[in-house]
Amino acid sequence: MSHHPSKSFRKKTTRRKSRKNLQESTSSGAEIEIIRYGVGLDVHKENIVVSVAAQTAQNLIVQIRTHKFRNHPQGLQELTRFLQKYQPVSHYLMECTGIYHRPVYHALEDAFPNLKAKIIAMNPLLVHRKLTNLGNKHDKADAQGMAELSFYNRLIRPSYVGTPEFFHLRDTLRNYKYAKKEANKHVNRIHRVLCSVNFMHRFNLHHEWELHLLDFMIATKGPIKRAFKAMVESSQLEKRSISSLMKHQEDYVPYFNIELPKASRFNLRQLVIQYLQAETNAAQYLLQTEKLILKDAEFEHCYLQLLRIPCVGQISALSIITELGDFRRFVNWKAFAKYCGVVPEIKESGGTFTASHINRFTNTHLRTALSQIAMLYVNGYAKGTDLAIFAHRQRVLRQLPFKKAVMRVAQKLSRIIYQVLVNNLTYDASYEQTKAKIQRLQRRNTKHGTMLESPHTRSLRRDISQLLVTNSQYMTSKSRFFLVKGFQQLIRKANSVELEGTELNSKKNKV
Repeated sequence: MSHHPSKSFRKKTTRRKSRKNLQESTSSGAEIEIIRYGVGLDVHKENIVVSVAAQTAQNLIVQIRTHKFRNHPQGLQELTRFLQKYQPVSHYLMECTGIYHRPVYHALEDAFPNLKAKIIAMNPLLVHRKLTNLGNKHDKADAQGMAELSFYNRLIRPSYVGTPEFFHLRDTLRNYKYAKKEANKHVNRIHRVLCSVNFMHRFNLHHEWELHLLDFMIATKGPIKRAFKAMVESSQLEKRSISSLMKHQEDYVPYFNIELPKASRFNLRQLVIQYLQAETNAAQYLLQTEKLILKDAEFEHCYLQLLRIPCVGQISALSIITELGDFRRFVNWKAFAKYCGVVPEIKESGGTFTASHINRFTNTHLRTALSQIAMLYVNGYAKGTDLAIFAHRQRVLRQLPFKKAVMRVAQKLSRIIYQVLVNNLTYDASYEQTKAKIQRLQRRNTKHGTMLESPHTRSLRRDISQLLVTNSQYMTSKSRFFLVKGFQQLIRKANSVELEGTELNSKKNKV
């Protein structure tokens, strides 16, 4: 069966005209009653695609208009003027697109100060989970999908968008981290140039004397031995200490006969200059961040409270404060730990719960800071504190892999930080041990009527401690821990038997 091409073409034009007439009729609002509007914005580096949808009295959602604006100051003014005629509005919904959504978000806040609660920037992953339209993906379809999604309040989960001052503070500390990474790259390039001439010793440029030695190697022609002697003579003339240099002299003796070529010395000179410049920039960024933190009374209090936690240094505390922003927006510690990225994804199917991998679509800087602090605890730092004992229990006793033990400690650390920041509590590093000791004494008092140990139990404790000290060379950390646990049970048993014996003697005397 054949079809005439002109006939099919006329059918297409009538369909397009009917769609155009439907859009014009809905935009005029003459045939249907519009209750409210929904606005979806697909923000890009250069363009902003805006789609306006309407909800009718029959609870139908129809597309009203789609328009494209330029993403610059004049385009933002045109955008706000365009949206003023669509009132009342359910939400202005957009995706968090790195840094491009911030000017649009703040422009809408300035244009509609009474509707700040309705301006929503949402996680792109959550947006695309809610939108199930199949077909070709393009900017217009994304904006229309977000315009329709703006009517469903329960599906909208706004992301945190801080003030411009907060973003400047956060970017300052992030620039410090980027500068430190750049400095490490220059150190690796310096090592690569030295390895090309068979000089395999790696310089630690954080030590001033090694940096001076590298400077003498670059400036002195001839073998490295000559540069070493020149540095020793210069240090003696300037009355500087050479103890560190002489202590590590044996590390450089195998390379004394190596002579750096002219091209290698030129490359090393440029790399050292770039390294020093990167280190200077990093120090300035860090100093500026701390100054801004100390100017704010609330941030200063949080900064000092975080420094009370063992293994939390200045850079880690600054990272936590600058990455969190408004930390009171979290409902509980679980939401806080999930935002920090130290909680595994939980999947449930048919009543079976399984823990998956760590959610990596979270704040990477916070997860890195907490993981680095947790690594110190797992590696044995701050012994005797609650977190160190918890880390020892996870790594040594439960024999968890290193990364799993680190995540467990990081999760517990996130709970502590939440209590310190949100509930304004002062951290006590031995709180859990003190609490357990008091509870143990109270149980002993309620059960036996005294908190003191008997003379027999004290002598038994002395014998056990002497046994552990004299045979410590035969024990590992794990075996020592289990022996101590077993001896503690023995002491508790002896204490209870002694008290039971005194009760029996008192009953016999009464009889």
